[in-house]
Amino acid sequence: MNILIAILVLGVIIFIHELGHFAAAKFFKMPVSEFAIGMGPQVYSYDTMKTTYSLRAIPIGGFVNIEGMDIDSEVEDGFNTKPAYARFIVLIAGVFMNFLLAFIVLFITVYSNGMYKPETKPIIGEVFPDTAASKYIKAGDKILDIDGNAITQWKDIGATITKVTKDNKEIDNIVVTLEREGQAQTLDVPLTKDPNEDRKILGVVPKFIKEPISIGEAAKLSVKSGVKIFTDTLNGLKMIVTGKVKTKELTGPIGIIKVVGDASNQGVSVVLWLMALISVNIGVLNLLPFPALDGGRLIFVILEMVGVKINKKVEERVHIAGMIFLFGLIIFITTNDIFNLVK
Repeated sequence: MNILIAILVLGVIIFIHELGHFAAAKFFKMPVSEFAIGMGPQVYSYDTMKTTYSLRAIPIGGFVNIEGMDIDSEVEDGFNTKPAYARFIVLIAGVFMNFLLAFIVLFITVYSNGMYKPETKPIIGEVFPDTAASKYIKAGDKILDIDGNAITQWKDIGATITKVTKDNKEIDNIVVTLEREGQAQTLDVPLTKDPNEDRKILGVVPKFIKEPISIGEAAKLSVKSGVKIFTDTLNGLKMIVTGKVKTKELTGPIGIIKVVGDASNQGVSVVLWLMALISVNIGVLNLLPFPALDGGRLIFVILEMVGVKINKKVEERVHIAGMIFLFGLIIFITTNDIFNLVK
């Protein structure tokens, strides 16, 4: 079941990407002979007068066959007969759809989950298990008093402990009065030395409460999250190029399916977040100025738009070389995925 969920997630991302190319090509009246989801032999196809819609055997990848992209093609209204701006839009439409999908998924997740904010009341949400206080204080306890100092808000807890330990740096325990299940209790609770700072702490965090979020706030947070994923992806690519990430750590389609499949056990929100993450990653990868990728083709179109003419046969050879390299890279990464799964 987990594998099916993972394949569905990847299928949706690829479908949306190819749908962008397809819709833009149709808008500019470019002939599209096939719109395929998956790779390999056809397992199902639906023919219309202009386009064949097909489902292929290997549920990874997909393509839109826009006619007229070959140098020697004489197809009427083909890709290469259209103005540069039209070709630019068709090429970038897939990436745009990936980013749009990520935004929509993030928006749905953020808006449906709302925003979790810390409770202002001094109610314990969690006690760190490696602290001494974990044997005395429990989640749900409400702190009423610390060493004779009344506690009314969460911020009073830290301020009071700081005050008490500042007055007596040798103190190891504090007297805590708390409310548990409607009953008041007074406990002698040990403090724990903070490993990162020169201070003593209880080691507790507040209870978080869910609050509804407005459409505007959800949209703002979704854009912010999408930008963060985008910059993290660029940083990851930089680490790969500079050798900070080893080639054996790279993950391809099989590895992604495993990651998404495992994440499906953690709930819908985690799967949706991974869908947004993968969608942005695919968008960024396709934008790279590498031959055969959308970004590589865009470079030649942009050069044409600024008046730099490149021989079309040279361009085609560059893209073929890029395609061969990409196929080799896919084989390498897929082999690496299989090795990581079986070891």
